[in-house]
Amino acid sequence: MPNVDLLRMTISELAPMIQNKEVSPVELTEAALAEADRLQPTLNSFITILHDRAMSQAQESEAEISRGNYRGPLHGIPMGLKDNLATAGITTTVGSKVLANHVPEEDAEVIVRCRDAGAIFLGKENLEEFAAGATSNNPHYGAVHNPWGLDHIPGGSSGGGGANVAAGVTFASLGTDLGGSVRLPGTFCGVVGLKQSYGRVSQRGLMVTSFNGDHIGPMTRSVADSALMLQVLAGNDPLDPSTVPVPVPDYSAFLGKSLKGLKMGVPSNHYFDLLDGEVESAVRGSIAALEELGAELQEVSLPMMEYIGAMRISAMADGVVTHEAMLKYHREDYGPDVFYRTIPGQFVLGKDYSKSLRVQRMIQEEYAQVMQQVNFLITPTAPVPAPRIDAAYIKVNGEDHRVRGPGSGLISRNTSPMNSVGLPAITVPCGVNSAGLPIGVQFITGPFEEALLFQVAANYEQVSPSQGLRPAVAVGV
Repeated sequence: MPNVDLLRMTISELAPMIQNKEVSPVELTEAALAEADRLQPTLNSFITILHDRAMSQAQESEAEISRGNYRGPLHGIPMGLKDNLATAGITTTVGSKVLANHVPEEDAEVIVRCRDAGAIFLGKENLEEFAAGATSNNPHYGAVHNPWGLDHIPGGSSGGGGANVAAGVTFASLGTDLGGSVRLPGTFCGVVGLKQSYGRVSQRGLMVTSFNGDHIGPMTRSVADSALMLQVLAGNDPLDPSTVPVPVPDYSAFLGKSLKGLKMGVPSNHYFDLLDGEVESAVRGSIAALEELGAELQEVSLPMMEYIGAMRISAMADGVVTHEAMLKYHREDYGPDVFYRTIPGQFVLGKDYSKSLRVQRMIQEEYAQVMQQVNFLITPTAPVPAPRIDAAYIKVNGEDHRVRGPGSGLISRNTSPMNSVGLPAITVPCGVNSAGLPIGVQFITGPFEEALLFQVAANYEQVSPSQGLRPAVAVGV
């Protein structure tokens, strides 16, 4: 089979072919590395490409499989790693000049799990500096470009991963999501992005993070691949107190189940209040498609969402504590956006921080009540398609909204609430706008109900108008 055809496939399609020795992990990795090298000048999606290490892993995989020691669906599959996930012996920059020479001594727990499953790591992927933003316009390593429109952002902060999965370089990429940083590259790059329940996946080895609400999650080319990835990533980590020792079901077993009788909640406020017209039209089409598949529509109200902005207070305080030591010794190495985003945190009063946590609890309780009424929620993932890389503002409903810097919460308006609440959420492509840029729809379920999340998302994926669409710079296009 030609390399072009291999690179366009999904993990679910490739895994049985690798297991049956029809596809060589060495050949597959060589093709993926060649594509990474070809597209790097165009996408700028990597900070470090691990040529020698990836080929060594591929040779080990091929030898193991030839001996009959097949580890599972990720064995021999090339994937990418966001450069804020600690990799032993490999520079991990977190996208900043501050950590340009930082080499961790241990791998992040998620990397250990993927490696044990036989995955092959192509490289460390470009991101927003310190994973603090929604664009992936990195001041030190350059902007990541969206393969659907090279003048547009891929979303952030896991932009390199979203671009690589969409373009056919990696078959999956691990990102991190503190306000939508996996789901936003998912929607802007036309791929599937998952933020599982808080506590489902270990955060150990995630560098320079928040103490409240960060998640490590996969970007993939299909819902089935997302389920395979979470199967490997999920589970209690005794050394990470944020993880919860709850059973991990067989996620793939839920992919073919019907939606008949499931109640679909459509929020009457916040999520549809501030939207690009083409985004709203695409998501309303998704709602209609799910009704045809048997889901029952029910409008729900979330009045406490009026106060979701209070979460920025605790985020500001978290940020200044996280960066305190580095700001003391490396202030001049910070990019301006992260610097001016972080410094105000030192002025947050204890009582205001406490009030923000109280608001967070009230919002969590409200979602808990709503999830007793419906099986899942459906919302737009982002209010707009991907803005241009050089855009300072986006116009929605006649008003200008900042893309970066203070007051730039528009892009993550619909994703960040789930980081405060902790519920699982997934974005699935649901079409493109008139300029050919992807649009995503977001599904949300109750805590630790990722199996139901995959069930809903997989049903929708089968009828999505995005089926068969590929970006202009993707392999074979």
